[in-house]
Amino acid sequence: MKEVARAWVNKRWIHGQALKSEGADCIQFIVAVAKELGWLPADYKTIKYARDWSLHNNRSILLEEISKVCVEVRFASLDELRAGDVLVFMNGQTSGYGGIYIGEGRMIHAHIRHGIQEDPVSRYQEKLNSVWRVSR
Repeated sequence: MKEVARAWVNKRWIHGQALKSEGADCIQFIVAVAKELGWLPADYKTIKYARDWSLHNNRSILLEEISKVCVEVRFASLDELRAGDVLVFMNGQTSGYGGIYIGEGRMIHAHIRHGIQEDPVSRYQEKLNSVWRVSR
């Protein structure tokens, strides 16, 4: 899983798309990794969404997509995370930003300004809203 996610690092942020040679946004990155790992069918498509959907909406498109293959897990500390967990963060009015935990306190995510990158979870911990684990 770590290698599949890392193959996207240093690609740019692209709204609503996932092109491994170019980049993705956070939803499409998570979905693309899930497809490659067989968690979702290869022909799976997300719903269409506006670039700023999480800023003006209480409905979380991210959670709708994640809940198709993951279940929410309760956690008390970052030590309880497992590689492959999907981390969901508050963005705007809802759970609107996500990344994939790869272990050792690090995640890979698609940042709107910096592209797809690997970062310590602690950098974003204050906005961490929920953790989801693949249920298949």
